[in-house]
Amino acid sequence: MDTVGVGIIGAGGIAAAHAKAYQMLGAKAQLIGVADIDEERARAFARRFEIPVWSSEDDEILKRDDIQVVSLCLPHHLHAPIAIAALQAGKHVLVEKPLAISLEEADAMIRAAQKAKRNLGVVFQLRFESDVQRARLILERGLIGKPFYAEASCLWWRRPMYYENTWRGKWATEGGGAVINQATHHIDLLIYLLGMPQRVYAEIDTIAHKIEVEDWCLATLYWDSMKASFCASTCAELEADSSRMLILGANGSIQMFPFRPHSRQEERHLQIAEACRTVPEQDIPGHTAEIHDFVFSVVEKREPRVSATEGRRALELITAIYQSAFSNDVVQLPITPESPCYTTAGKLEMARRYTAQQAERI
Repeated sequence: MDTVGVGIIGAGGIAAAHAKAYQMLGAKAQLIGVADIDEERARAFARRFEIPVWSSEDDEILKRDDIQVVSLCLPHHLHAPIAIAALQAGKHVLVEKPLAISLEEADAMIRAAQKAKRNLGVVFQLRFESDVQRARLILERGLIGKPFYAEASCLWWRRPMYYENTWRGKWATEGGGAVINQATHHIDLLIYLLGMPQRVYAEIDTIAHKIEVEDWCLATLYWDSMKASFCASTCAELEADSSRMLILGANGSIQMFPFRPHSRQEERHLQIAEACRTVPEQDIPGHTAEIHDFVFSVVEKREPRVSATEGRRALELITAIYQSAFSNDVVQLPITPESPCYTTAGKLEMARRYTAQQAERI
């Protein structure tokens, strides 16, 4: 396969990042078509990126034999049904985060990809940043000793008009709020760097917005020999959005963002510096790098670096956070099909009960 034909479904804001990334591949990828429920938006997007085919119907993209890869840039609740339809049509599918709004949906997507023998990936572009790769290498080599504590925070602000978009701010369509949307990247990095915790206790609240879902969360994550504090917010009125990750080890620490590894032991500090030098600076940013990797995974007939299985892990931890907040109890991992938040219907029912209980307390 010399050239990969590409279709984009959903022509909203993030779709432009996908289109630009595919264009940067030159002859290796060709943008063939774009679809959006808003016909004028699809037409304007096609004009902007010189895409020959545009439509308001997804099927116009899925039925084309000259399209092998489809990027889904859609509201969260549409990821599963349209990804499954695309996989059944023989397409390789790259989904914007989160993979889905429930583990039930995620597992159905993964089964569809396996049956179709097609790649299914999810966008977690921070994994492709050089500093994240440096942090992972430092941890793999044990250069800060055994981690015993971590912090991850996503303290952002979203104006009320952000939630005027009809699918945001609702459990049934966004699948949650600050945790599943904004802080899903921080959840993914915690798992990528430290592995999956064994249990979770979480609280959520809605502080500053008139929405169903949370705009604030505080959670404690437990591993066998480590704990982490996790905070997510879209109601943090700061001068700028703030993201932080801290990992403390017995012999050193890693801080992001910005990236600052450190050890008071001179020999270890030199080893950390040497490890960092082995990871080169990225020539292209994370979002573009991941999209390029997905195209190359199709050409080279291999798994993408961020497969749907990896995306499911982040969704599983997110699900545990919500289940803990709804039940006001510690939740053990893994989340099984018998867990009350595993299915979409179960999660929505727990959210409904939680919302009703909160209303009674006011």
